[in-house]
Amino acid sequence: MRLEEYIVKRKTEDGIDEYDFEKRMQNAHICVNYIFEYFNNYLETRPADEKTALHEQKIDKYRKLIKDYNPEIRDWLISLYASYGKYMHKQLMNLITDDFFLLYDSDAEFRSISYDIYAIAKKRFKFLEGQSEMLFRFVKDAHRVRSLFNPYDKDLFISENVNEWITETYKKYGVNIYNYCQEWIFYYLERPEIWPKGHKKRSEYYYERQNEYKKLNLNDWVYWDYDYRQKSNLFGLDLLYRKMPKKNFTRGKKQEFEAVLMYCWLHRVTKDAEYWEEYSSNVL
Repeated sequence: MRLEEYIVKRKTEDGIDEYDFEKRMQNAHICVNYIFEYFNNYLETRPADEKTALHEQKIDKYRKLIKDYNPEIRDWLISLYASYGKYMHKQLMNLITDDFFLLYDSDAEFRSISYDIYAIAKKRFKFLEGQSEMLFRFVKDAHRVRSLFNPYDKDLFISENVNEWITETYKKYGVNIYNYCQEWIFYYLERPEIWPKGHKKRSEYYYERQNEYKKLNLNDWVYWDYDYRQKSNLFGLDLLYRKMPKKNFTRGKKQEFEAVLMYCWLHRVTKDAEYWEEYSSNVL
């Protein structure tokens, strides 16, 4: 697009009304940013003779790294990488700290998150000033990418009812219950300080290295084992479930969430197939 076409596109996307005189200073600032955005991000500003083979190889490598994003977001991320050398998909993803991001399914929820991270991102990365709409689109597409099933999960089986719940939720809402539970499990694993006292016990590694405990600057979680054979509040589910967004696919599903969390823990953390058989036969 030519510059004037790009400005019209961005103005339409952001809903800018140039005749709103109460916002004329704010709108002027945003429209000036469109010009910088056009030349710095949208256009490849370097002449062909200034490009290098190594730089192009790096860009191609990054393009493969973000292949799962949709073309518009992929092109935007590549333009930022070409201009500033930053893996912005990782930088921006790290700013999404909402525990329930993978359970969201509405534009309103994604836009709320984009506003939160925009306030931080535009200070940390000045070149993102005025790109709030692209951040919203990134957040929405990042949710889709993080909700994709991994190839090694295609054969997972928890129970007929639970699998049907996971499959139908993904098809109807784009929400991957399994991915959400898997991310929570790894988050929970590394934070023994939030485990109930009755659920934690010293690991064998701790007793082997007890004399060196204070000397070793290791993450605290390696010194603890989680007792997943407890009968209540497994993986902090009591509080987690109360705080979950109330949606059609979460209401009345506490037992199902526990089963998926248990499956993830026993198959991704401890590899305890024997206890999974015992648990599933008793509960499912």
